[in-house]
Order: sequence, then structure tokens, then C-alpha cells
Amino acid sequence: MKRIVIWGAGNYAEHVYDMINRETCTIEGIIDSDQGKQGKLWKNSIMIFSPERLSRLEYDYIVLSMKKYKSVENQCIEMRISREKIIAYWKDSDENGIFKSQALELLKEQKKRRIYENRLDSAPYEWGLKRIPHIESGEKLLRKMIYDRSSLCRFGDGEFEIMRGKNRPWFQIGSDSLKERLNEVIHSQNEMINIAIAQNFSGLEKLKEDAADEIRDYMAFQTRADIIEMLDMNRVYYDTYVTRPYIIYKDGKNADIIFPLFKRLWKNRSVIMVEGKYARNGINNDLFDGADSIKRVICPPQNAWSKYDEIRKQIINIAEKEELICVSLGPAATVLAYDLAEMGYQSVDIGQLDNEYEWYLMSAKKRSAIRGKMVAEVADNSTVEAFVNEIYSSQIVAAIE
Repeated sequence: MKRIVIWGAGNYAEHVYDMINRETCTIEGIIDSDQGKQGKLWKNSIMIFSPERLSRLEYDYIVLSMKKYKSVENQCIEMRISREKIIAYWKDSDENGIFKSQALELLKEQKKRRIYENRLDSAPYEWGLKRIPHIESGEKLLRKMIYDRSSLCRFGDGEFEIMRGKNRPWFQIGSDSLKERLNEVIHSQNEMINIAIAQNFSGLEKLKEDAADEIRDYMAFQTRADIIEMLDMNRVYYDTYVTRPYIIYKDGKNADIIFPLFKRLWKNRSVIMVEGKYARNGINNDLFDGADSIKRVICPPQNAWSKYDEIRKQIINIAEKEELICVSLGPAATVLAYDLAEMGYQSVDIGQLDNEYEWYLMSAKKRSAIRGKMVAEVADNSTVEAFVNEIYSSQIVAAIE
């Protein structure tokens, strides 16, 4: 470990202190010529010494914290301190590896600045000073679907980015055909089809701070305007986070309400599960235990839209009108739930509900890998293939590669 003494307890001392890499360096003390500071603790732990005390301190380098360092640098030389041991922070290069990367620190500062800029940009919408879409709660949506057996089409960031001509979800490449169909769905006037959009406009105080700031960053400036332009400000939407009721919230109260309502939705129902190859909804947990039966249509884990017509035909060949169809296929699920609802089926885009339920059961604090299942937001999905389950295998009635 390199032993460091900082000279100067003035305005820039804290910045220099923060920049010293404490993984490779220890701070032995601070030198200051101000007698009023000498003998006191700086930051409650580091003693401030007079320059004369330097001769009794053991150190490898003296770091000069002041911007106008020349006189102090000369003073050090007059005290017969080796020039190689003197580092003027605001002049010398870091050849000795004492400091953290200033470029990385600059990026951190820029990120902090962007967070506050985004909060300022979002504030008029969050405070009700600007008009926002009318979005009802997930609880109200679920109670409605249980009562009237209506369907659900969800629009999140991925769907809106495809509609904006961009790519966001790695598991679905955007296309003109998907964009056109999503635009058709969001303007649906079918009373038996509930349209859900992300509640990214208000109520963010209920979310964990990092989750709220990620939303504000996504919505900043042109994105929010583009999304509002796509919406009918006179209609009622529902909260698309109904299928993400746990991990982004500060507490589990929302999940305590939402998961039991989902279970009521398919209780004693025959369910057709349309899902990606590694989704395995309800396996190794009790999320769908109340269903009377489950039939699974297994689809590609990526770019399901490229097989859309084949998927839809398979479901129509299998499904009875009284069965509940649950779809977990990314943006393709939004269109599929709509088409099936138009044909008289109750179809629900359940998104990443099963992952959320797994995290809820384990009281997870952040998104993490789930053995045997693909998690879209987690980089490590190395365990998805390590899976054997006879019940799951017996439920598969069709597989589309």
C-alpha cells in the first residue's frame, strides 16, 4: 500500500481525497499551515498536522490539493523533500497509480447530473402540472378481467420503441409489420380488450429510487412526447406493470394484492400457455396450481414474430372458446392477445409475471437469475438448459422452432 499525505485542508481537499484510490493507498494525515486547523480531525478520522510534523510522518508521496500549488511545492523542496515524492494534483500526471480514473469519475458526475436533469424534466408530469394519460391500476384491471373475462394487451418500453422505429428488447427484432400491428392494437375500440401502457408518467414515488430514475431516463424529452402522441388522451388505459408487481416497488404491498388476483383469474380454468422455449411459466412454483389444466404451446425464445402466423394457427387448432390463453412472447404477445380476443377468446399477455413471482417468493432485492428459466433482464442465463420436469413435458401439446 502506498502511504499518502495530503497537503491542504482547504476547498479542494475533499475532491482530492475522494479521487485517491483507497484500494492501493492509505491516508497518513493532512498537512495545513493554518494553525486553527492543526490538531483537529478532518472527516472525523484524519489528523491535520503542521508542516513541521512532516519530518516525523512516514509517507511515500505528498499530494498537494490546492490549485495554486506553486508556493507549497517550493516550500516542500525547501524542506528537502524529494521532488519524486511531491504530486501536485492539478498539474502532475498520475504515473504512480495513486488516483482513480478521472475519466470514470467524470462519467459518474455526468450520470448524477443527468439524473437530476431527468427528475426536473419529469416533475411537471409527476406533480400533475401537465396532462398525462388516464391509467387505472393493475388491481382494478384484474378485478375487471375476472368479472367480465376481457383480454389484456400490454405496451411497455419494448413495444413503444418498436413503434418508434427503434429496437429495444434483445429478444425481438423490430420490423415494419410488427410496428403496424402494434399501432393497430393500441387504437383498438373493442370493449373486451383492455389496453395497458407503462405508468411512467406519475406515481414514481412508489418505486425504488433507481427504478424510478431509470424510467425518467427512458422517458426524458423526446421519448415522452412521442409516446403521448401515440395515445388517445380521452380513453382509459391500465397499468402495464400489473405483470411486474414486485421488483421495482419499494415494498411488497402491491405484489401481495396482484399475485392472488392473477391466481383467481385462472382458478379452475383450463389454461393454454403460449410461451418462449425457456420461459416455463409456473414450473417449480405454485403460480398456476389453481388452474384446472395447462396445455403448453412452446415457441422460439427469440424473435417470435417471425413465426407469428404459425403460432396463431396452432393455438386456434388447440383452443376452446371457454379456455384462458396466457401469452408470454415479448412484443409478439401484444398482437397475439389482440387477435385471439377479436376471435372471442379470453387472452392475457402475462409478460414476465412468472419471473416476478419467483423473486417475490425468494424476497429478492434485485433481478437475478432463476435456475431453469430465461430472465430477459439478466445477462447470465447459463442455467436455462439444465432442466428436467415430467409435469412440464406432459403439458406440451405443440412446439414451434
